[in-house]
Amino acid sequence: MVTTSIDHGGIAEAVIGTLYLLVGAAIMAAVVGIATAVYLVEYAPGGRLSRIVTQALNNLAGVPTIIFGLFGAIFFCRILGLGVSLLSGWLILTCMMLPIVVRGSQEALRMVPKSFRDAAQALGASKWRTIRDVVLPTAAPGLVTSVILGVSRVAGETAAILFVCSPVLAPLPKSPLEPTVALATYIWLVLMTQPDPERALALASAACLVLLVVVVLLNTIAYAIRVYYRRRWGRIGV
Repeated sequence: MVTTSIDHGGIAEAVIGTLYLLVGAAIMAAVVGIATAVYLVEYAPGGRLSRIVTQALNNLAGVPTIIFGLFGAIFFCRILGLGVSLLSGWLILTCMMLPIVVRGSQEALRMVPKSFRDAAQALGASKWRTIRDVVLPTAAPGLVTSVILGVSRVAGETAAILFVCSPVLAPLPKSPLEPTVALATYIWLVLMTQPDPERALALASAACLVLLVVVVLLNTIAYAIRVYYRRRWGRIGV
């Protein structure tokens, strides 16, 4: 069923569409979130701009998902002219992931001992080179963990993407400007549109199980990375 097309009673397009959404959003959120965390921790710790950005992220974390969906439908789809598309879904999920990615990345960067930075700069490395070659590689496990946790947070979102990229049971997109269907929206759509209640429940239950496995797997990977490097750093005295 997982590898069978929606046209033949499967959920293949929903599974692949979910992967498209999560991978694209993860890349965008990682770039923007880690860059923001680097600036806040390394260049503007405790500054006015840092406080403003931190408060903005706190406010963003408390916004209901339906508001994200309506905002995306108006701003990304209409004002920016992206339409109901995979790209709009990437952007709205990125906005939802940013608080988690930025906060997690900040903690990962702060865990890098100051002595690492001092040693690199004592050898003549510039601040940016110290960050690029010492701080980021050392904090990489924490950075990866924060991105994975952000992805697991949005993996089951329905309201946010229903308006911007998954309004119908669409086929696989051929470009980022075409809509796609995800597991979360597939569950809602099949329950609303399938005339046979028993079949609708069976299809929705299968999609729920696959989505649950994806979320549990992502959280397990994040936990395993965190535990592994916590023990490793504990052995070397970091």
